[in-house]
Amino acid sequence: INCGYTGVVSLEKKDRIVRAIVLHYTMRVLPMLDQLRKGLQLYDLLVLMEKYPDICLPLFVPVHSDDRVNSTFIMENCKTLFSEKGSVRYSNEICIMNFFQDYLQDIEDHGIQAKITVGGVMQWITGQSHKPILPREKEEFKIIVKFNHDCDVDHTVCFPVVSACSSTIIFPTAHAKTFEDFKNIMDLALCYGQSFDRV
Repeated sequence: INCGYTGVVSLEKKDRIVRAIVLHYTMRVLPMLDQLRKGLQLYDLLVLMEKYPDICLPLFVPVHSDDRVNSTFIMENCKTLFSEKGSVRYSNEICIMNFFQDYLQDIEDHGIQAKITVGGVMQWITGQSHKPILPREKEEFKIIVKFNHDCDVDHTVCFPVVSACSSTIIFPTAHAKTFEDFKNIMDLALCYGQSFDRV
């Protein structure tokens, strides 16, 4: 590994590997931060920053940008792979997407009371609960939405399958005929499907 860890890579050595990575990246930026600190001391800006942190914060951090995810952000960034327009599958997919939008708005409306948040939904799908920060990440960010029409209707339920690595969610279409069905499936999937396995 390029971070300076020279031992055997295994799960038992996880703490040592993480420590080596953190140390590696911290040591790389310390000289830059030290140089910035010396530059700020040149005109006593460091003293002003310590005295008036709220006033100086916008100099270094974009405070007015809201990186919290909302339902609009998720829906605007969905790249949905629909079936042929006019087909029965397409109609089912439109219903599922409407249910998904309603589900996200329902979570938003219930605010802090809900155990599930819109950011939590995004983290489940993409691996991150905040909006992309870097300009290139913003441009390239998409949530790919696919549909599973081959689900067996003889069993009771199918859950969405997510891949955080590719920011993809695959919705089953057989068991979500009403919003309540969709909501129950999503609630269960989000509560029990946070690990790297299928619910």
